[in-house]
Amino acid sequence: MRLDDAALERYSRQIILPQIGGRGQERLLATRVGVVGEGDAVDVALDLLARAGLPTGPVSTANVLVDLSPGGRVARETYAVTRPAILGRVSDVAACVTTVVGRPCARCVADDEPIAHDGTLAALVPAAAGALGALAALEALRVVMLRPAAGRRTLIDLGTGVFDATPLPSTRGCRACGAPA
Repeated sequence: MRLDDAALERYSRQIILPQIGGRGQERLLATRVGVVGEGDAVDVALDLLARAGLPTGPVSTANVLVDLSPGGRVARETYAVTRPAILGRVSDVAACVTTVVGRPCARCVADDEPIAHDGTLAALVPAAAGALGALAALEALRVVMLRPAAGRRTLIDLGTGVFDATPLPSTRGCRACGAPA
């Protein structure tokens, strides 16, 4: 995809960044992202992806899936295991985004670990949703621009403001992605 004059003007602040440049912006515009779920997190993710020039569309034609549905249900049930997926969930004290690239796949990644909380930060739920949407959009950009070889889980503790990113462990015996037992 070639950038026309309107795209050059619209994305000029990104294009001048050496990490993106014209070729990177063309890659962003050529990639399709499917975003599923509902609520504030989805609204934030869609807004940020559009501002970056990442077109969104139906899950069936997407190169990358951002799944903010409860438990990453859509990614686990319908999305091809060969494409990257970003699974997000939120509680009243934390936002968790799991970026699935390669193995483990969206079907075999363990993303059902509870997010510990005691209910004392319930007022942060809107902030948590915004943080989740922003982090999911950032991970989609990272997948498109950097093409990571492995996935990771990022947890934002809203009570302390601490971010913690850990690599995803390899899995064994998954029938979906073919990881050997």
